[in-house]
Amino acid sequence: MLRFVSFVSMLITMMLLTSCEEDFIIQRGDYKQKIVVNCVFKPGEKWVVNLTTSRDFLSKNSEIKPIENARVSVIEKFSGIETRLDHTTNGNYTYPYNPPSPDRIYELIVEAEGFETVRATSKAPLKANVVNIISDVVDKEVTQVNFQVTGSANNYLIWNFISAGPKNPLDTTFNGNANNFVTGIVKYNNISNYLSNLSQSENNAITQEGSFTRNVRLPDENTNNQDTTVTTEIRKYLRIMTASQDLYNYFVTIEKFVAADNHNSSFSYSPAIYSNIQNGLGIFAGYTEEYKEIK
Repeated sequence: MLRFVSFVSMLITMMLLTSCEEDFIIQRGDYKQKIVVNCVFKPGEKWVVNLTTSRDFLSKNSEIKPIENARVSVIEKFSGIETRLDHTTNGNYTYPYNPPSPDRIYELIVEAEGFETVRATSKAPLKANVVNIISDVVDKEVTQVNFQVTGSANNYLIWNFISAGPKNPLDTTFNGNANNFVTGIVKYNNISNYLSNLSQSENNAITQEGSFTRNVRLPDENTNNQDTTVTTEIRKYLRIMTASQDLYNYFVTIEKFVAADNHNSSFSYSPAIYSNIQNGLGIFAGYTEEYKEIK
């Protein structure tokens, strides 16, 4: 039986911010090339689906290639409305109209010559009800942030903390790339958003309601400002993402993959990256998000 181990090179520490595609490895039985789908979506943003081929890691001549001749459709399951995506470049398929809506189930269908038809289903859930965001200053560098989630829905939550200022404005750019979604979240590993208490470094939860507390190290208002008479306004945000179960599972397995030992060693075990793609690899999943300013 074929067994694939997802090799996500962009997640190897120093490459987090530069990678643009996932490198899926198929361990040899009888190798069969598959379509790799790379798509996350959120309400109000245009559909963007990236398609590439998988590669045979045991063959030095095998390489990842964009798929540029596919028929790509997204069907809203309640109404049956089908949106046909157009190819632009480098295996990207998009359409500027009929963006996804919250709490609607969508099915992706990909047909390409030489491959089995690929299907996947997911949705972008309604936003979780996040309330009572309270911050307390622990010291001049550390802020403790408390927030609550209320309601009866089963929420799959992922969050991180972001700082923004005149030289580093808040970036909410969306491009539908699963890799950018992940690297945008793990900014908490960077110096500017470092979680000061590593024993509380979790930034995800499955919950209907609950309270959460995190200590966060964010830039001080006068950081890198030699003129102490001028205060640089730094705003701090809690970014809350309510993910589909598919996207949540994908994110959690990415974290496990990053935390694992040397992936290139034959003596190490690399956790498999979650995929909801039938007859293929990759991810098709939705989420909603909001930014809550931390006062």
